[in-house]
Amino acid sequence: MLLSIIVPVYQVEEYLYTCIKSMLDCHGFSYEIILVLKPSSDKSELIANEIQKEYSSKVRVIVQNGDGLSNARNVGLKYAVGEYVAFFDSDDYIDVDAFSNLMQSLEGKTSIDAIISDYYIVGNSKNISKVDTIEGEELICDNSYLEAFLKKRRNYWNVWQYVLGRKFLLENNLFFLEGVHSEDIEFATRVILTAKQFAFFGKPYYYYRIGREGSLANKVTLKHIVDLMDMLSISVKRVENDKFLYKDLLAGKLSLQYILSFVMIYDVDETERANAVEYICKKKSLYQELKRKDAMQKLFLRLGVGYSAYVLKIVRDLRRILLKIH
Repeated sequence: MLLSIIVPVYQVEEYLYTCIKSMLDCHGFSYEIILVLKPSSDKSELIANEIQKEYSSKVRVIVQNGDGLSNARNVGLKYAVGEYVAFFDSDDYIDVDAFSNLMQSLEGKTSIDAIISDYYIVGNSKNISKVDTIEGEELICDNSYLEAFLKKRRNYWNVWQYVLGRKFLLENNLFFLEGVHSEDIEFATRVILTAKQFAFFGKPYYYYRIGREGSLANKVTLKHIVDLMDMLSISVKRVENDKFLYKDLLAGKLSLQYILSFVMIYDVDETERANAVEYICKKKSLYQELKRKDAMQKLFLRLGVGYSAYVLKIVRDLRRILLKIH
């Protein structure tokens, strides 16, 4: 079997059928869909089981043995049998033809550890924008292209933009950290530092929904900020201690994300805001020591969390208006 698609399922009754149906229309390669369930108060579990009954040759349903997104993904990986694995979110969907083209082009290329693709962003007003950083629409099997990718892409860690070799993940013990938010940052950093063979696919197939009402990603607590700071710090230290050829580019992306996270102080409850600012400030020295910082990053680090957060909030609000995110 060429591919295992791992989909955690929790509180997504409105989107789940569209998500899974888009994957079931894949063609030209062998695959399985592993739905990893956490009991929900909505009809997600019922929908998942009905889909499994109708498409029993393609869909497996597994109940996760712990809590959280990372646990669901790790459980799915342990059950997967495909040469490659993809971790998709249950409220998103794919372009079946583009994704099928990618997977067909991977037939017989078992030496590739990580394939990274462009994607679409879907606002809650159904408007769609394209993240377009990879040239052309054919598979690029060239490790040196990683430099161009990292220079163009603002972040490299959304795990659903990857297709990963299952053997590569298991042999290198590449599982998700459990019990934390922002685990994709730490996971993807380890993937890039560990992988030996990369490929890139410029024809987007993944539609990522943002601003979805009820999404856990839209509810920010102090723990979200603490975990984000910790995942960034762990990743920066790992990059700095590695001999990776493009370590300065990785460190620069992580530093930028640290700065952009300042605006999150406006998302937490006011009673937690002072603690959030304090924790963010604790990590500041780590980024001040990095060699690769552009003028903007240096400026925001000098301004400090409070002033920078105010400016970033204005920018974010304008961007949400333009993208019609409410």
